[in-house]
Amino acid sequence: MRKLFTILFIGLLIFNLSAQTVGLKAGFNLGNITWGSDAKDALVAMNATSNMMIGISVGATGSFELSDILTLNTELNFTQKGTKLSIDGFDDDLSTKINFIDIIPAISYKITDVLSASMGPYVGFALSGTQDVAEIDLITGETSIKSEAIDFEESEINTLDYGLNIGVSYVLNEIFVINTGYSIGFADLNGGDQGGLDLSEKTNGIYFSIGYLFDN
Repeated sequence: MRKLFTILFIGLLIFNLSAQTVGLKAGFNLGNITWGSDAKDALVAMNATSNMMIGISVGATGSFELSDILTLNTELNFTQKGTKLSIDGFDDDLSTKINFIDIIPAISYKITDVLSASMGPYVGFALSGTQDVAEIDLITGETSIKSEAIDFEESEINTLDYGLNIGVSYVLNEIFVINTGYSIGFADLNGGDQGGLDLSEKTNGIYFSIGYLFDN
């Protein structure tokens, strides 16, 4: 899987470098997790709620005009995804943040000269991540939270993510463009034995970025 992802990464990088229009983008991602039905029940039992987590998103873009109204866009993004759990009895939220490299091809449809809508799949590979862990002092009863690096193999978290991006873009001028949209994950990040239970964990998020464009 790593070899396939590396090939895709290099291929898309070459594609972007040869595109008619290339650019850089930076913004943020409001990420969350879509939980399976049994996982939701477990959260309810813990008096926990899953909330959006703010992460950064930066990357490179490339595009080819297919027609007067259609454009093929590609992106290589570093994106932080995850969630924040609020649990009764804890003053602070427990955050899970995973750093992905996303490969994103999409078809863009020009609605007006400055406004476009786009849709396309994405494939992401997790590079690293952190997870907050709650500790309870058995003597005082006080709780503390510390952040630990995620060991994907030990935690049985899948490193492959894939899904669908739906978005819109607005061109401010010939240089700057604003992008926003919604990302729907289809991959189950919970790679452990679920024992017949629906404990799936799928990413989702609202993204926003500002891009700087220049012609090749």
